[in-house]
Amino acid sequence: MEEEKPGKAVLARHTTQESVVDYLRTLILSHQLRPGERLVQSELADELGVSRTPVREALHQLASEGLVTISAFKGASVAGFSLRELEEIYCVRIALEGYAAYLATQLITQNDLQQLKSLVSQMKDVFALGDRLRLLEVNRDFYSVLYAIPKQQRLYDMIMQHLDLANVYRRMAFSLDSVYSSTVADHEELLAVLRRRDAEMAEHLTRIWLRETANALIQLLQENQPR
Repeated sequence: MEEEKPGKAVLARHTTQESVVDYLRTLILSHQLRPGERLVQSELADELGVSRTPVREALHQLASEGLVTISAFKGASVAGFSLRELEEIYCVRIALEGYAAYLATQLITQNDLQQLKSLVSQMKDVFALGDRLRLLEVNRDFYSVLYAIPKQQRLYDMIMQHLDLANVYRRMAFSLDSVYSSTVADHEELLAVLRRRDAEMAEHLTRIWLRETANALIQLLQENQPR
């Protein structure tokens, strides 16, 4: 990291591992650190004014999130993104989640609706704070509740597996204002559809939103590929 990144500020010496994680994650998601760029522990520690220990732990945590790759020989670097993988993940998600939304709408209870309403309320609060990563977490909680409703464990496990595989890409999607700004409104619309028990519309909306997110991500990846 030889060049100063725009908007970077050296962190205080009491910075914790969590702060280093948040800082580096922000740089990666905002593309101030590019795919393939090396992340040298000693350089990061000097730059941030911390010891190597929180930097090393932060890099391993980011690797578990899919944002960083760590090689025994080359060290750590910003993870790359694959168009083919993205397309495969979203093709599976569109098929499975559309079907699951259809089933859930037919079986949903008042208790389920109350849980989903509470999560949408949390989304509004988090959105107002501008915390994009926390909004992503609540977004996952919403769909975890929704897709558990049909009580089809194999279907649920496959959906959540692919949702988590898409984690890196979804984080990148939330860096797009077009995706981020529509999140709360989309969930309010889906909640209204669930209340009406309109299964076909729930399936339709789920597939449309997933396809729109995939298209936005594909465009973003293509724009950021080396020329």
